[in-house]
Amino acid sequence: MFLGIAEGAFEEARKYTLTETRPWHKSTAHEVRQDPYVLGHYGEFWVALEGVRLLVERAAELLDRAWAKGPTLSAEERGHLATAIATAKVAATRNGLGLCSRLFEVTGARSTHASLRLDRRWRNLRTQTLHDPVDYKLHELGDWAPNQALPVPTFYS
Repeated sequence: MFLGIAEGAFEEARKYTLTETRPWHKSTAHEVRQDPYVLGHYGEFWVALEGVRLLVERAAELLDRAWAKGPTLSAEERGHLATAIATAKVAATRNGLGLCSRLFEVTGARSTHASLRLDRRWRNLRTQTLHDPVDYKLHELGDWAPNQALPVPTFYS
């Protein structure tokens, strides 16, 4: 869900940038699609999204394997799955919120108009992420990284 919100924000910002945004008056670019700063931001957005996609794919593969094992799934396997899911969630939260906040850097001042509702992506993602705070995922991952302590399964794992 978090990745999908960020991907939607990226696509909406991309379309707006290409159709509505003008180059900054000091830019040497004739079109916003050539502005080096805009391209740099989109490059950062893309790397963040690709990183999250890979983490989500890895967690999904581990979940599929765990599901196939059914009741023979070991506690250790369950713990490794929980760490993969937590890692993907933290990355999706941080990168998604960053993208949803920074999309205005590539869409310009006019894109902040309330009628466009571009801020809804950030608000929706922020609301969802508050239901399972990242701090607790980071605590689990922090305990895993040096101590190899597997997370205790919960409803939010």
